[in-house]
Amino acid sequence: MKTAIITGASSGIGKAIAYELAKEKYNLLLIARRENLLSEICNELSKNYKIKTHYVVMDLSKNNDFSFIKNYFLENFDSIDVLVNNVGIGYYGEIEKISVEDIEKIFWTNLFSHILITKEFVPIMKEQGYGIIVNIISLIAFYPLKKWSLYSATKSAQMGFFKSLRKELFRSKIKIINVYPGATETEFFKNLELPYKFPKLDNPEKVAKKVVKAIKKNKNKEVFISLWGWLVQKLSVWF
Repeated sequence: MKTAIITGASSGIGKAIAYELAKEKYNLLLIARRENLLSEICNELSKNYKIKTHYVVMDLSKNNDFSFIKNYFLENFDSIDVLVNNVGIGYYGEIEKISVEDIEKIFWTNLFSHILITKEFVPIMKEQGYGIIVNIISLIAFYPLKKWSLYSATKSAQMGFFKSLRKELFRSKIKIINVYPGATETEFFKNLELPYKFPKLDNPEKVAKKVVKAIKKNKNKEVFISLWGWLVQKLSVWF
């Protein structure tokens, strides 16, 4: 059976991806802050799909011993097929209201944790001769919005890092899939106090199905959830 690691797996897109991969008989290591939700998800998936599930409780909004994730994984699984860098938080507000704590929290969550967890697992993927790294980014990486400066910065940096890493790993058999959802029906947006509503929200399950479809192809790929998303990316050079 194949194995996947998913960060931010207790809700939203991460949880939806866990369910879709479970249907494909992937063993899973789930990472998030809320142990009660992780335990519930793991119990349900292992019971319903007869797969092996483990979880690590870790707050990825600050510096951690990321080697712990690797060591825990190696103690419980034989190989890694897919790493899903999904964890993310938002920030909406004017520049003068941004604190140092806000900056540190969002950069650790949306960027640094992704880089450092990837750093732990790339050598394993190189040694075994295969692996897929999936990165849940955002359309905002192409089209920054007013008062989303911190979030836009992290997503643009995330996109740049993993596009560069793809070139670095070109001669290996490691594939990198970058996924660009628009606004999605998750706790992420429910927890933000916005003065407006997005006209249309993506569905986490739809995003997850697109992700699993891309994983099955085992190719370097940029994934857009809808035609609208693809158009935003194409038209962004004009704005």
